Amino acid sequence: MKKLLAAVLTVATFSAIASEHNMVRFYGWDGGDRTQSFDFSMSGNDADKAKADQNIALNYARAFGQWQVGITYKSMTSTVDGDSSGSVNAQSSEISYDNGTTTGLSVYYNSKSDLKNTCYFAFHYNMTAYTADSVSFTDENGTATNVTTDTDASLTEMALEYGHRWAVGSAWGFNLTYAPSVAYTMGTWSFDANGVDDIATTDLSWNFLKFDVLF
Repeated sequence: MKKLLAAVLTVATFSAIASEHNMVRFYGWDGGDRTQSFDFSMSGNDADKAKADQNIALNYARAFGQWQVGITYKSMTSTVDGDSSGSVNAQSSEISYDNGTTTGLSVYYNSKSDLKNTCYFAFHYNMTAYTADSVSFTDENGTATNVTTDTDASLTEMALEYGHRWAVGSAWGFNLTYAPSVAYTMGTWSFDANGVDDIATTDLSWNFLKFDVLF
């Protein structure tokens, strides 16, 4: 938490600050993945200090009246092959990856000028590049087919989000809001491998453990 507060203070220092015009989001903890939103973390193997995972997740939005424009940056790095993995819920496909970098752009519209207590609509566009160890596709019998190794993958996502913010409290110029939301995400996986088609995915999520901090 001290690291998160230090990061927020850094953003505040280097931004043209006006009260409540700046925002960062905290979510994903309900699914056990805080690296979705705002995080600096590293884990290592005590037996081998060279083996470590590092996660960085940053998001920031600036308000212009009832509109907000935001940016996202995420980076996941593992020095151990196969330590991290992800699943694609389409065509019974599995992807294992070691490194990934996400950059994104967001646009918000708030129904009220009081950003601490308002409904909001958002559009998110994210692009992620993965270094993948393996990509495999299984048929209805569970037989692995069309397996590729040492291939890169990319994921392009567009998400529509609706939520509401309720003010919780303020301290040291930071305003904490409870901001649950519903999001519908459409994604496309592409692979740097011959004979592997793109995969389209959809996801409907309920982010009930979500907080926005405005400052």
